Amino acid sequence: MKGSEGNPVDLARRTELFAGLGASDVESLVYRLNGVRKVYEKGETVVHAGLEAVRLMVVVSGHLHVYEEMSEDRHVLVREIGPGEVLGLWILNVPEVNCWPGTVVAAEDSVLLSLNMEATRSALSGADGVAARLAANASKILSRELFRTWRKLTVMDAPTIEARIRTYLSVLDNETGRTGRVAIPFDRERMAEYFGVTRPALSRAIGQMRDRGLLTWRKNVFTIRF
Repeated sequence: MKGSEGNPVDLARRTELFAGLGASDVESLVYRLNGVRKVYEKGETVVHAGLEAVRLMVVVSGHLHVYEEMSEDRHVLVREIGPGEVLGLWILNVPEVNCWPGTVVAAEDSVLLSLNMEATRSALSGADGVAARLAANASKILSRELFRTWRKLTVMDAPTIEARIRTYLSVLDNETGRTGRVAIPFDRERMAEYFGVTRPALSRAIGQMRDRGLLTWRKNVFTIRF
């Protein structure tokens, strides 16, 4: 698989979690945290909801999708996890939560660095410079994750499909300087899952907004006029 080369130490050096640390510190940490390279093909399940969370997953390349199961035949795309982000990072600060709340699937071929959860928690509680740098990196990544959670809640609070589309595109546009051009990280099927609606319903709503001159699109780039 493209991008699957490299041992765990090489992979760690490419991630934000280990940024700013010296080569010897990274090597020592990866050994201490029992770092293991994991490779997942597109569509492969990384973790199942309800399983015990004993490992962190640092995304080195590729993307993961996190789904919440609403019923046996319906699931909602909660968030996307891309390169540099860490699956399960927030669980480190909530030790009473010991199971994965959602099912995670590789959205494309992905390379992950798997770390022991408890060993990482212990490393973050240290009093030396390495622990401080690791904690600062983790805090930055977690803050970004919390912001994306806020974005998701804002979108899902909108009462209609059109309102969710407007809210989502407006928030992304604000984040990128209000250019009126918004690139979304999903295809139409994943976008429908993110909004918690069917793909036909999403396509119908987008088509109606286009017909009213509110937006146009080319592939995954939307031009908005609202």
